[in-house]
Amino acid sequence: MSANAYLVRMKPAPASLRAVVLLVLLLAAFFVSARVFSPLLLLDNIRQAAPLGVVVLGQALVLMMGRLDLSVGATASMANIVLCATFNGDMANLVPALALTLGAGALVGLANGIMATKLKIPAFLATLATSMIVAGLVVFFTGGSPRGAVPAQFRAVTEAWLFGIVPWSALIWLVLLIGLMLLVHYTMLGRKMILSGANLVAARHSGIPSDGLIVLSFVLCSLLAATGGILLSAITGMASIGVGNGFTLDSIAAAVIGGALFSGGVFLPLGAMAGALILFVVQSLLYLLALPPAAKFIVQGGIIVLALALASFRKGRSS
Repeated sequence: MSANAYLVRMKPAPASLRAVVLLVLLLAAFFVSARVFSPLLLLDNIRQAAPLGVVVLGQALVLMMGRLDLSVGATASMANIVLCATFNGDMANLVPALALTLGAGALVGLANGIMATKLKIPAFLATLATSMIVAGLVVFFTGGSPRGAVPAQFRAVTEAWLFGIVPWSALIWLVLLIGLMLLVHYTMLGRKMILSGANLVAARHSGIPSDGLIVLSFVLCSLLAATGGILLSAITGMASIGVGNGFTLDSIAAAVIGGALFSGGVFLPLGAMAGALILFVVQSLLYLLALPPAAKFIVQGGIIVLALALASFRKGRSS
């Protein structure tokens, strides 16, 4: 591939740029309301938004395949329970804690992928069923009273800053974003995934193993959901049933705001990052303005409608 082709692929999509512009406007409103501008405050918001941001990347990946994952919230919550129970406050349990948590996440994704491909169950129904099963298993095995905690040393993942400048959680989020961008846009596997998401029939006629790629997308999504649960656990420090349930709707909203399409074929990691930050900044802004929690859903819905309307308008003008 020529250097020019690489540069073209690196150019942000219009949908991503619209999300970034909206994010900048919201940040301006936030800092005006807070009556202070501080780069550290901005980075701290990014640090706190990192768990959701990582989950959004996985949701955007599944949406690229023309599917939807309604189990990411339950998976993140399960990751919190498994991680804390395995850690049990002891840093010596780091390896088994991470291995079991990510392994459990991968199994959820594998189950979702098999149901969506082999059993031909619509993805939103398959993942909805999975979320209910996972939530039920968590309550069953914990008896409704989860035990264990994240050791203080591990909480540095979200609490510590590299050289006092950049939060570690923000760096983890950025590394995962860049990794997925390289996978999807700069590898043959990624191009096959995009084609499968854009036109499944054409991909199959071209000899692309689309079912396997769909399963892969679900596994990666659940692994990212589990990673988001790990980061969330590092923030909370303790096990809590349903702590990540809000990630399901928020991840869909953030991905759509960032330019993801339910029809598939589009993966915009920069837009996904901007979408996650938009939701977090909206929540922070509403808190500063002392508005009721219900306002979050109203504003969030309005932003989604605006993002979709702008995308439809641009598509209509170009056709």
